[in-house]
Amino acid sequence: MSYSLEWRCPACRKPDIEDLNGMDLAGTSQRAAGPRGAGPSGADQGGAERGGAGELHCLHCDHRQSFPEDVRTSNGAWVDPLTRCLACGSERLFAQKDFNRKLGVAVVIVGAVLSPWTYGASLVVCLLFDYGLYYLVPEITVCYGCDAIHRGFSHNPAHRAHDPILAERFRRKAQEEVTGGDLPEGDSEQHD
Repeated sequence: MSYSLEWRCPACRKPDIEDLNGMDLAGTSQRAAGPRGAGPSGADQGGAERGGAGELHCLHCDHRQSFPEDVRTSNGAWVDPLTRCLACGSERLFAQKDFNRKLGVAVVIVGAVLSPWTYGASLVVCLLFDYGLYYLVPEITVCYGCDAIHRGFSHNPAHRAHDPILAERFRRKAQEEVTGGDLPEGDSEQHD
């Protein structure tokens, strides 16, 4: 199974991608290669040493943070399915399909625009296309707390679809934890 993690560094807030398959127990890892072996920063990362087997390492600001302790088995393999976020350790996760939403909206718009000339057949084709993609596109696990995206892990039945109400509640809790309980003006609820 090919495991990867898209996370945002808490120090510099820049996005980073970690190839979790390249991590070995000796303490080295390899960068998830982008086009022509370049990482997200554009620099060639071909086999560059990153963090140890127990940490994430941001190449933008050199920030390092440890993985939660219970995300690996005794032999060093990743716990699959996930029970907590690999970036922040939160147990607040949800599952969704790994599909580009802009592409999905574009397909629906094309089907709707063509429907007068195709007498609605283009909408049926779009529906069948969407239905087929639903079963072909893999599922990802996303963290409510830090928005980290975990790819390649098995589905955990405890992780439901995204819930906007839960997302707002968890965002507020995370913000309170960071600010020490003081929410910025406009975010606090007023009670009469």
